[in-house]
Amino acid sequence: MDKEKLKERILQWQLLGDQWFSENQNIFIKTINENLYFCKIISIGETKILVDVYAPKQRAGTRENIDWLQIIEFDLVREVGK
Repeated sequence: MDKEKLKERILQWQLLGDQWFSENQNIFIKTINENLYFCKIISIGETKILVDVYAPKQRAGTRENIDWLQIIEFDLVREVGK
């Protein structure tokens, strides 16, 4: 992915993150090394997002700083059957 497209994607995710933070939404993040995070946003920075993780079990109850460049999926948590 070229640098400009990467910057654009991160900016879109930052804007979505701001919206979801204000709505107190549950979000899903997947990183390039296949780590999964089901979490709530605590803060959104220029280079990282800070989240409180509630799943999966091995990370539940932790607070994680995730680099925007590491994220490959960023979305709202969808309830099963919806």
